[in-house]
Amino acid sequence: MTKALIKEFIENENMGQFPEIDLNYTVSKEEAWNNLMTRMDNPIKSGRKISMNPVFRLALAASFLLLVGVTSFFRFYTKTFVSKAGEHLTCALPDDSYVELNAGSSLLYHPFWFNVSRTVDLQGEAFFQVTHGNQFKVHSDLGETTVLGTSFNIFSRENDYNVTCFTGKVQVLSFAKNESVLLYPNEQVYIGKEGSLHLIHEVKSPAVISWRDNNFFFTGASVTSVLQEIERQYNIKIQFKGNPGLTYTGNFSKTLSEKEVLDLVCTSLGLTFESSSKTEFRIN
Repeated sequence: MTKALIKEFIENENMGQFPEIDLNYTVSKEEAWNNLMTRMDNPIKSGRKISMNPVFRLALAASFLLLVGVTSFFRFYTKTFVSKAGEHLTCALPDDSYVELNAGSSLLYHPFWFNVSRTVDLQGEAFFQVTHGNQFKVHSDLGETTVLGTSFNIFSRENDYNVTCFTGKVQVLSFAKNESVLLYPNEQVYIGKEGSLHLIHEVKSPAVISWRDNNFFFTGASVTSVLQEIERQYNIKIQFKGNPGLTYTGNFSKTLSEKEVLDLVCTSLGLTFESSSKTEFRIN
């Protein structure tokens, strides 16, 4: 209702039809009217706005960013162990577990996050001795191995992946088929070309980890994989021009020189080799 309508209503002569009521007001009609108009022009504001100090807002935002940054650092900071060609490396983890890396292998983990999640990434081959505690996981390209406290060996190179259990129990997961299997001591599992898991009972476990003593055993292994292992162990390059379908059964020790090992393998397969430099060889 507008001011004009209110005033007209109050001053309307019809108001006289109502009986007079003595309210004993000490304020005149003109003063009451002026007070009413003033209140309509300046309505009472409900509530009040509280402003935040700009410096405080900046400090709050900076604290939040700092917290996010510190958390990200602890979560994603990584440490990597690398065993180069021609060498083996033993590395200790924060929980007193230890890992022996074969030549041409690497292990990555998050040291500041390790007590929250015992997880490592492996490329190559390694023997694990894991202390008891929360789940311990080893990620590789083709699969994942999960344990609580045990010892096992993992071989993960290109399209080859196999796990051998020595003590305790080991669970192995194939990413391709999303299927898993539980291993007990002296059992081995490998992932086939189609991604399925293949379990082997009563594997000759000492031969699996003979590489730790610089001895290498092969049973029906492709000549390509044998030569690749020789390259890794002796840090040499081999150019192979023979039949890749050949297989080799035998063993060698690093007490032999690279030329003695090549002669041993080539002679059994009817192949010949020649050196183009101290670290480069050709096999026909």
